[in-house]
Amino acid sequence: MGGDRAMKTHRHGDATMIASPLMQATADRIKALRAARALTQEDLAALAGRSVASVQRIERGEKVSAYTIASIAAAFDITAEALTAAPNDDRPYLPLATINGGRALVGLMTGCSRLDFGFDELDTLDQAEMLEAFHDFCAGLVGDGAPATPLAITRSELEGRAKLTALSERGFVVSGAALAITAHEVDDDGGAGIAILFAQWDETIAVLRVGVGRTLDRA
Repeated sequence: MGGDRAMKTHRHGDATMIASPLMQATADRIKALRAARALTQEDLAALAGRSVASVQRIERGEKVSAYTIASIAAAFDITAEALTAAPNDDRPYLPLATINGGRALVGLMTGCSRLDFGFDELDTLDQAEMLEAFHDFCAGLVGDGAPATPLAITRSELEGRAKLTALSERGFVVSGAALAITAHEVDDDGGAGIAILFAQWDETIAVLRVGVGRTLDRA
Protein backbone atom coordinates (compact mmCIF):
# COMPACT_ATOMS: atom_id res chain seq x y z
CA MET A 1 0.00 0.00 0.00
CA GLY A 2 1.03 3.64 -0.35
CA GLY A 3 3.04 5.39 2.32
CA ASP A 4 0.71 8.35 2.80
CA ARG A 5 -1.57 6.85 5.45
CA ALA A 6 -2.08 9.01 8.50
CA MET A 7 -0.79 7.51 11.72
CA LYS A 8 -3.12 8.32 14.64
CA THR A 9 -2.18 7.87 18.27
CA HIS A 10 -4.99 9.58 20.18
CA ARG A 11 -5.07 9.24 23.95
CA HIS A 12 -7.60 11.73 25.21
CA GLY A 13 -7.42 12.91 28.78
CA ASP A 14 -3.71 12.17 29.22
CA ALA A 15 -2.45 15.29 30.98
CA THR A 16 0.73 13.76 32.38
CA MET A 17 3.54 16.27 31.96
CA ILE A 18 7.09 15.31 31.05
CA ALA A 19 9.83 17.44 32.55
CA SER A 20 13.31 15.98 32.94
CA PRO A 21 16.95 16.64 32.07
CA LEU A 22 16.33 14.60 28.93
CA MET A 23 14.01 17.22 27.47
CA GLN A 24 16.84 19.17 25.83
CA ALA A 25 18.15 15.99 24.22
CA THR A 26 14.61 15.25 23.05
CA ALA A 27 14.29 18.78 21.69
CA ASP A 28 17.54 18.43 19.76
CA ARG A 29 16.43 15.06 18.38
CA ILE A 30 13.10 16.47 17.19
CA LYS A 31 14.80 19.39 15.47
CA ALA A 32 17.23 17.01 13.76
CA LEU A 33 14.43 14.69 12.62
CA ARG A 34 12.39 17.62 11.36
CA ALA A 35 15.35 19.06 9.45
CA ALA A 36 16.19 15.66 7.92
CA ARG A 37 12.66 15.47 6.53
CA ALA A 38 12.62 19.12 5.43
CA LEU A 39 9.60 19.86 7.65
CA THR A 40 8.70 23.24 9.10
CA GLN A 41 7.33 23.52 12.62
CA GLU A 42 3.93 24.07 11.03
CA ASP A 43 4.32 20.86 8.98
CA LEU A 44 5.22 18.84 12.06
CA ALA A 45 2.33 20.30 14.04
CA ALA A 46 -0.10 19.29 11.29
CA LEU A 47 1.31 15.75 11.05
CA ALA A 48 1.19 15.31 14.82
CA GLY A 49 -2.24 16.90 15.26
CA ARG A 50 -0.84 19.38 17.76
CA SER A 51 -0.53 23.16 17.81
CA VAL A 52 2.48 25.00 16.44
CA ALA A 53 2.97 26.42 19.94
CA SER A 54 3.33 22.86 21.30
CA VAL A 55 6.03 22.09 18.75
CA GLN A 56 7.82 25.33 19.59
CA ARG A 57 7.69 24.56 23.31
CA ILE A 58 9.16 21.09 22.96
CA GLU A 59 11.89 22.35 20.63
CA ARG A 60 12.84 24.87 23.32
CA GLY A 61 13.22 22.00 25.79
CA GLU A 62 10.16 22.99 27.80
CA LYS A 63 7.90 20.46 29.49
CA VAL A 64 5.01 19.06 27.45
CA SER A 65 2.37 16.38 27.94
CA ALA A 66 3.01 12.71 27.33
CA TYR A 67 0.29 12.88 24.67
CA THR A 68 2.25 15.55 22.78
CA ILE A 69 5.40 13.40 22.95
CA ALA A 70 3.50 10.37 21.63
CA SER A 71 1.87 12.39 18.84
CA ILE A 72 5.16 13.86 17.63
CA ALA A 73 6.84 10.45 17.79
CA ALA A 74 4.03 8.98 15.67
CA ALA A 75 4.51 11.76 13.11
CA PHE A 76 8.10 10.53 12.68
CA ASP A 77 7.00 6.84 12.67
CA ILE A 78 9.04 6.10 15.80
CA THR A 79 8.10 5.23 19.38
CA ALA A 80 7.90 7.76 22.18
CA GLU A 81 10.63 5.78 23.96
CA ALA A 82 12.98 6.20 20.99
CA LEU A 83 12.20 9.90 20.77
CA THR A 84 12.94 10.55 24.45
CA ALA A 85 15.84 8.10 24.92
CA ALA A 86 18.99 9.32 26.62
CA PRO A 87 21.77 10.46 24.26
CA ASN A 88 24.64 8.09 23.51
CA ASP A 89 22.57 5.04 24.37
CA ASP A 90 22.61 1.69 22.61
CA ARG A 91 19.41 2.02 20.61
CA PRO A 92 19.25 -0.08 17.44
CA TYR A 93 20.07 1.64 14.18
CA LEU A 94 19.86 0.83 10.49
CA PRO A 95 23.31 0.36 8.91
CA LEU A 96 23.67 2.10 5.56
CA ALA A 97 25.90 1.21 2.62
CA THR A 98 27.51 3.71 0.26
CA ILE A 99 25.74 3.83 -3.12
CA ASN A 100 28.11 4.43 -6.02
CA GLY A 101 26.28 3.13 -9.09
CA GLY A 102 23.05 3.74 -10.91
CA ARG A 103 22.01 0.09 -10.78
CA ALA A 104 22.41 -0.06 -6.99
CA LEU A 105 20.42 3.15 -6.57
CA VAL A 106 17.58 2.15 -8.88
CA GLY A 107 17.48 -1.37 -7.44
CA LEU A 108 17.04 0.02 -3.94
CA MET A 109 14.34 2.50 -4.95
CA THR A 110 12.25 0.17 -7.10
CA GLY A 111 11.98 -2.46 -4.38
CA CYS A 112 10.37 -0.02 -1.93
CA SER A 113 6.98 1.62 -1.45
CA ARG A 114 8.20 5.01 -0.22
CA LEU A 115 11.30 7.09 0.43
CA ASP A 116 12.87 8.34 3.67
CA PHE A 117 15.40 11.00 2.62
CA GLY A 118 17.82 12.82 4.92
CA PHE A 119 20.94 14.92 4.49
CA ASP A 120 23.63 16.92 6.25
CA GLU A 121 23.30 20.64 6.86
CA LEU A 122 23.90 22.53 3.63
CA ASP A 123 25.81 25.75 3.04
CA THR A 124 24.31 27.07 -0.20
CA LEU A 125 21.07 27.12 -2.15
CA ASP A 126 22.93 25.55 -5.08
CA GLN A 127 23.56 22.49 -2.91
CA ALA A 128 19.90 22.44 -1.90
CA GLU A 129 18.74 22.63 -5.52
CA MET A 130 21.02 19.74 -6.49
CA LEU A 131 19.76 17.61 -3.62
CA GLU A 132 16.15 18.48 -4.39
CA ALA A 133 16.59 17.27 -7.97
CA PHE A 134 18.18 14.06 -6.67
CA HIS A 135 15.37 13.58 -4.14
CA ASP A 136 12.70 14.07 -6.81
CA PHE A 137 14.42 11.57 -9.10
CA CYS A 138 14.58 8.94 -6.34
CA ALA A 139 11.01 9.59 -5.16
CA GLY A 140 9.80 9.01 -8.71
CA LEU A 141 11.24 5.47 -8.66
CA VAL A 142 9.45 4.10 -5.59
CA GLY A 143 6.02 2.52 -5.51
CA ASP A 144 4.02 2.88 -8.71
CA GLY A 145 6.80 4.91 -10.33
CA ALA A 146 9.21 1.97 -10.57
CA PRO A 147 10.47 1.35 -14.13
CA ALA A 148 9.33 -2.02 -15.45
CA THR A 149 10.78 -2.46 -18.94
CA PRO A 150 14.45 -2.97 -19.92
CA LEU A 151 14.54 0.40 -21.66
CA ALA A 152 12.97 2.26 -18.72
CA ILE A 153 15.23 0.51 -16.21
CA THR A 154 18.38 1.25 -18.23
CA ARG A 155 17.37 4.88 -18.71
CA SER A 156 16.81 5.25 -14.96
CA GLU A 157 20.11 3.55 -14.13
CA LEU A 158 22.04 5.86 -16.47
CA GLU A 159 20.33 8.95 -15.08
CA GLY A 160 20.94 7.74 -11.54
CA ARG A 161 24.63 7.17 -12.27
CA ALA A 162 24.94 10.66 -13.74
CA LYS A 163 23.30 12.22 -10.68
CA LEU A 164 25.50 10.25 -8.28
CA THR A 165 28.60 11.32 -10.21
CA ALA A 166 27.54 14.97 -10.11
CA LEU A 167 26.89 14.73 -6.37
CA SER A 168 30.26 13.08 -5.76
CA GLU A 169 32.03 15.85 -7.65
CA ARG A 170 30.44 18.34 -5.25
CA GLY A 171 31.59 16.38 -2.19
CA PHE A 172 28.34 14.54 -1.44
CA VAL A 173 28.31 10.90 -0.34
CA VAL A 174 25.09 8.92 -0.80
CA SER A 175 24.31 5.92 1.39
CA GLY A 176 21.17 3.88 1.85
CA ALA A 177 19.38 0.67 2.78
CA ALA A 178 15.93 -0.89 2.68
CA LEU A 179 13.90 -0.98 5.91
CA ALA A 180 11.00 -3.43 6.23
CA ILE A 181 8.29 -2.37 8.69
CA THR A 182 4.78 -3.29 9.74
CA ALA A 183 2.62 -0.16 9.74
CA HIS A 184 -0.64 0.34 11.62
CA GLU A 185 -3.58 2.71 11.41
CA VAL A 186 -5.16 3.09 14.84
CA ASP A 187 -7.96 5.25 16.24
CA ASP A 188 -9.58 5.42 19.67
CA ASP A 189 -13.22 5.05 18.63
CA GLY A 190 -13.95 8.77 18.53
CA GLY A 191 -12.53 9.47 21.96
CA ALA A 192 -14.17 6.58 23.80
CA GLY A 193 -10.77 5.35 24.95
CA ILE A 194 -10.99 2.02 23.11
CA ALA A 195 -8.16 1.54 20.64
CA ILE A 196 -9.30 0.15 17.30
CA LEU A 197 -6.91 -1.25 14.72
CA PHE A 198 -8.24 -0.05 11.37
CA ALA A 199 -5.52 -1.56 9.21
CA GLN A 200 -2.14 -3.26 9.31
CA TRP A 201 0.21 -3.69 6.39
CA ASP A 202 3.82 -4.51 5.59
CA GLU A 203 5.92 -2.14 3.55
CA THR A 204 9.55 -1.54 2.68
CA ILE A 205 11.03 1.94 2.92
CA ALA A 206 14.03 3.13 0.93
CA VAL A 207 16.24 4.99 3.41
CA LEU A 208 18.68 7.41 1.79
CA ARG A 209 21.14 9.70 3.54
CA VAL A 210 23.43 12.23 1.87
CA GLY A 211 26.54 13.33 3.72
CA VAL A 212 28.59 16.42 2.92
CA GLY A 213 32.23 15.37 2.83
CA ARG A 214 31.50 12.30 4.94
CA THR A 215 29.61 9.01 4.84
CA LEU A 216 26.43 8.71 6.90
CA ASP A 217 26.61 5.01 7.72
CA ARG A 218 23.54 4.66 9.93
CA ALA A 219 19.98 5.93 10.26
